[in-house]
Amino acid sequence: MGTPGTGLRLLPKKRGAGGGLPTIKEPYRIELSARLFKLSAQSTSFTSTSTSYTLKSLKIVKRLLLMKCRTLGKTGIEVGIVSLGAEHLEHAPRDTVISVVDEALNNGVNYIDLFMASPGVRDNFGIAFKNRRHQVMIAGHLGAAYKDGQYYRTRDKSIGEAFFYDLLRRLQTDYIDMLMLHYIDEPADYDVVFSAGGVLELAKRLQKEGKARFIGMSSHRVPSSLKAVASGHIDVLMYPVNPAFDTLPGNMPWEVTKKDEWYKQLGGYTTKPVIERRELYHACAINNVGIIAMKPYAAGRLFKPGNVSSIVLTPVQCLHYALSQPGVCTVVPGCKTVPEMKAALAYLKGTDEEKDYSAINVNALWKLQGSCMYCNHCLPCLVGIDIGTTTRLADTAAYGKDKNVISQYEDLIVKASECTQCGACLERCPFDVDVIANMSKAVDVFGK
Repeated sequence: MGTPGTGLRLLPKKRGAGGGLPTIKEPYRIELSARLFKLSAQSTSFTSTSTSYTLKSLKIVKRLLLMKCRTLGKTGIEVGIVSLGAEHLEHAPRDTVISVVDEALNNGVNYIDLFMASPGVRDNFGIAFKNRRHQVMIAGHLGAAYKDGQYYRTRDKSIGEAFFYDLLRRLQTDYIDMLMLHYIDEPADYDVVFSAGGVLELAKRLQKEGKARFIGMSSHRVPSSLKAVASGHIDVLMYPVNPAFDTLPGNMPWEVTKKDEWYKQLGGYTTKPVIERRELYHACAINNVGIIAMKPYAAGRLFKPGNVSSIVLTPVQCLHYALSQPGVCTVVPGCKTVPEMKAALAYLKGTDEEKDYSAINVNALWKLQGSCMYCNHCLPCLVGIDIGTTTRLADTAAYGKDKNVISQYEDLIVKASECTQCGACLERCPFDVDVIANMSKAVDVFGK
């Protein structure tokens, strides 16, 4: 099986324990085989043992290879760090949907979140995925419904199941990769969904029947998210991660985050909001629940000159912030046009300077002085320590040192014990972090 016009072999990943039912097709990874492909030094064509490919095909291959991947929590699946959130394509023309999906998939995106229940957008994506279903993990949401031209949330299992089957039919597929328990914010909502006979029970039945591969949850609030992560029932958590929302209390309703008044009131706030949300990110890392970072642009707030924070960031800077946080596996920026998709994909080729989001620290809303952001602005280290990752793992271990965290630390080529305390990192860090102390902490935690 291959991708038209690219000459790529798309091979299923090997099954692991709990890796899915035999009736479900596995997601595919790109494998470039030296036996099949070779570049001619004298030619611009891309050749195989039997076929000659154009320069355009080679460019597609090169773009695909730019995508970096991370393991998506308990699923064990490799997911591209840049994904696509489809919300803003709900009312877009079909041609636009197809062009955005093509731009995404042709550049290595292999995860698309499709929460909307309206029939038109589902039909459009079904056409966009035609002959390309094997290239992408699709996230559908159990609890998103549609009536009289309006989206609404439901906890009624029969309605949720009806819209789930509608999604399968309109996407022209027989399974969904990630079945999300949709928008679980309120404690009462959580209790209804996770109790006996609730929507979680429906999700597990659909998974057992081979119609869903994995189960996740989307939420905007810390308390409900922490309960879900600790429950052991979800493989991933879809949660908003950006430097604006991280200044707000973790139990704040989603609707309030859109109001400037709250940000103005927090001008002299302590670091508690950042710490509160950071605790959730560490909990996900400890429990191997992958974070799907939604709202990385804070609903576009950070793009607007004169916004309440007085700070303007680029898409690349916003994505780097989200991908620097513990537990985050991929980001799902909402893109409604091909240029917006290209702006997100630009992260893959971004320089360190382009990714630098340290400007957030000049405003009182971001009380981050002394707090490591895991951004690696302090690099290069003279002995090669990955300071951001080392610090992140040591911080996560403070919440619970499990085998996953230990394994990640063991995989680091240079350990914290190699630190010479030269101080070069202290001069580069924009957040006034005591990097040397953090390296000593890592040695204490991991023993080397």
